[in-house]
Amino acid sequence: MNALNALIFTILGSVMGFLPMVFPSWFPPTGADQSSTHALWLDVMGLVQAGMGLSFLVRVQLIPFASRIFSTIPASETGSLALPEARGIPGR
Repeated sequence: MNALNALIFTILGSVMGFLPMVFPSWFPPTGADQSSTHALWLDVMGLVQAGMGLSFLVRVQLIPFASRIFSTIPASETGSLALPEARGIPGR
């Protein structure tokens, strides 16, 4: 998978998730609890596809970008967490 495929997966999953909300007449209730199996299927599969696309984009694009940004920030003396100098303990 590359970044374009992951972006298309994310967009397609989002569209699949919003389709039953935008066009409820396309998904008539079929269950005893007035739920639509088609709408539930689109919700679940939309969530799965959007999750796969977003996780790939975060892993391949966002994390390396953030590490490059944080590695270019110089460590200053006042903001660094330096350990104090080691001192000898008398009597030991």
